[in-house]
Parts: sequence; C-alpha cells; structure tokens
Amino acid sequence: MSARKTLLLVEDDGFDVEFVENQFRQAPRHLSLQVVRDGVQAAHYVEGQGAFADRQKFPVPDVILLDLKMPRMDGFEFLVWLRSRPSEPDRFIPVVVVSSSPLTEDMKRAYTLGANSYLMKPVNWQEFRDRIQASGICWSAPVSSPEGPLP
Repeated sequence: MSARKTLLLVEDDGFDVEFVENQFRQAPRHLSLQVVRDGVQAAHYVEGQGAFADRQKFPVPDVILLDLKMPRMDGFEFLVWLRSRPSEPDRFIPVVVVSSSPLTEDMKRAYTLGANSYLMKPVNWQEFRDRIQASGICWSAPVSSPEGPLP
C-alpha cells in the first residue's frame, strides 16, 4: 500500500466537519484527516506552530480541503497566505476549495489565488459524500512538483 496521506480539512461548520469525518472513517487506511476551524488555525498547522508542532501527530498535509466563508481568516485570505509562503513545499500543497458558494466570482477568485479545484457542497448529502471521497482519492495520489515528487 502507498504511504500514508494526510488531508487537512479547514471548516468552521460543525455539521460539515462531522459529515466529512464520518466519510473518512470509511476511507482507505492510508488516508488520514486532520481538522482545523479557520484559516488562522490552518496557517499554524501548515507552519507546525503551537499545538501543531508535533509533526508525528500533525504531519504536513498532502492536500487541503478549504472552506471559503470562515471567521478570523477566510479561505481567500488563507490561499493568499499559503501561495506566498517562502517555503516551496508549502506553496505546492494542493488545495481543494469545498464551498456552498455558487458565485462565479468566488470560483474565479479561488482559482486566481491558487486553488487547484473548486468543489461545490451539494444539497444532496449522498452526492457530497461521493465528491469528498473522489477528491480524497484523486488528490492524495502521488503528485509531482517543479522540485520533483512530493512525499
């Protein structure tokens, strides 16, 4: 089996967090999910700061699942922060925006700021489950960066 892959969910809605956590309980064993509640916590997680300093417990994410509308630092602000990082591996972490916003301007802005994919949260939870599972499988596969394969 391939190496363990960590997905970081950045989501402030408790219901959505619970739903995604439940789906990941059924995911292949090599996929793990970490959860933070806003962009500030996500930045601390990526940097390995404070409560996230233990990289055994909180490994650098292979993929970030990012909500847009959050308190403190929203998804757009987090994308700006992440894509401007001096550390190249951080800048290349794939980001899948997971949002309920159907606004074209939100989608365009997310892609302009460096999102790799934009996943709409559908009203139908079965469909949402299928999309989350597909995203986890797709984005957790080995990827290549300008520096070579990412671990």
